[in-house]
Amino acid sequence: MKVSNAKRSPPPPVRKTVPEKNSSIKLRAIRSIFRLVGEVRELGADAAQWRPHLVKELRRLLGAEVVTSSEVHLRRQRDGTVTLLDAGWGSDGSDMIWAIRTEQRPAQPETFLLSLGQLAEATAVDQLGIHRAADRDPFTPSEHRLVRLFHVELGRLWKRDILRQARDPESKLPPRLKQTLDALVAGHSEKEIAAKLTLSHHTIHNYVKALHHRFEVFSRGELLARVSQQRQHGDFTPKMSIPPQA
Repeated sequence: MKVSNAKRSPPPPVRKTVPEKNSSIKLRAIRSIFRLVGEVRELGADAAQWRPHLVKELRRLLGAEVVTSSEVHLRRQRDGTVTLLDAGWGSDGSDMIWAIRTEQRPAQPETFLLSLGQLAEATAVDQLGIHRAADRDPFTPSEHRLVRLFHVELGRLWKRDILRQARDPESKLPPRLKQTLDALVAGHSEKEIAAKLTLSHHTIHNYVKALHHRFEVFSRGELLARVSQQRQHGDFTPKMSIPPQA
């Protein structure tokens, strides 16, 4: 038997898993993000209010130098071309706020069409841009997670609004029913509404019965209470700068 004098190679060193630096999010930062979500919700009836507030506060919370928040709308024209509308606001270190308004026809719109292809009925994308200078420290993993958290919560507000609108009896209300409902809310009687719309009292009475059925109520008082509740809670969801394409 031949014996080798070669030494056995030592086993490779065991690599220790080191937690990624700055990967955890501090509770105070999470609270700040959710406070900002609440503020955006309260200002949500007007994009000219909530977007400037958003970019200014995110810049402060993340120590960024420039923050932009905008929505990119995809519009198909009658001639088959695609137009991209970009609307939003930005903020920089001097507390300057500026509006973003651009319109272009991309040479290769397929890229945008493919990006929206996974989203049923999607016609717009909301985006955030958060920047630091090249000589500054890069954003930490926890800061990336904070931005992600904020954007997810913002998306939930919009999703909640879409679901609310789908359940809202006022959604896509026929014009005559809408006119009748608005007149009832304004305090007019059926006879007054008939005179105002130059329709018969019988027709207006049928419209009111149709509204009762649509809102699942049994009296004018219940109807007005339901409508008041719906309209009161409809102003707190962030609205987009450009209305959806009809």
